[in-house]
Amino acid sequence: MPDQSKLFPDHRRLSGERYTVETFRAAYDLPAQEARRLFEKFGPSKRELDLLMRARRDPEQFLNF
Repeated sequence: MPDQSKLFPDHRRLSGERYTVETFRAAYDLPAQEARRLFEKFGPSKRELDLLMRARRDPEQFLNF
């Protein structure tokens, strides 16, 4: 397995549950290329990817403070 510190920015902590690219793709019915792109950009954190997908689905919920 590659060194996690080389894959994601240093400020991101990899804690909690994690997705694999395939489980993330399946959870959100994404095309394989899009799932890989998001996974590479945001990392495997289930919490971060779920939040990202919620924001993509309904950005207004994050704009009303």
